[in-house]
Amino acid sequence: MVNYLLLIVLHLLGDFYLQTTKVARCKNAKKSSACGKCKKCGKHSWVNWKYLMLHSLLYIAPFVVLYFIMGAVYATAMITVLWVTHILIDTGTCYFNRKNKQTLVFLADQALHIGMIGLLLRFVTFSCYIDDYYVALKVVFVGLMLLMPCSILINKLLQDIYPESEEMGIFDIGSMIGIMERILTVIFAYFDNFPAVAIIITIKTWARTNDLKESEFRNKYLLGTLTSMVLALVIFIIYKLL
Repeated sequence: MVNYLLLIVLHLLGDFYLQTTKVARCKNAKKSSACGKCKKCGKHSWVNWKYLMLHSLLYIAPFVVLYFIMGAVYATAMITVLWVTHILIDTGTCYFNRKNKQTLVFLADQALHIGMIGLLLRFVTFSCYIDDYYVALKVVFVGLMLLMPCSILINKLLQDIYPESEEMGIFDIGSMIGIMERILTVIFAYFDNFPAVAIIITIKTWARTNDLKESEFRNKYLLGTLTSMVLALVIFIIYKLL
């Protein structure tokens, strides 16, 4: 389990935190052409290979740490397999983004990446002597999950339901509030203080009283808040099961 968790953490770093908004947008030719900022995307193009390859190279950067905990041959083999499969999976993701809801494609994309890591560990094993830091690794995993992955998932869900809504960045005020909301939810859940979670929702709702008079905003607010809370609790449950 330590090995698997370590590889998942490295995956999160490479797939989310070493991928800029521009790379994430422009590797998908459909989205980049829609934003009008990319002149290299053809009318019928569905993937921008330049940005896809750039993302794939940045993705494997965190996995270089494997050279310090396993043999060079095995590390090279594992990194190569992860790199090639990542390109294949992301190519498929860009293709299906043309025809399917972004939320479903995003979830399928991550499921394939995580599944590939699990499958790879059935053939390649290594000794990772970080048992003393296992709890710290779990905390890092939770922190990484609460930030960008959840924000991106919620953003895609809102865009699927409200196509005309503006895409939010990770540092937009709405995303930042959601991040703090999820962090506090996990902290309160850890200390079994679930009533405090209700207080968070109450304060957030009170601060948005005037905005909630608008029907569309009210629906977006409710969907975003509940999704954020559910994701935080799911991540906390995963933490307890690890």
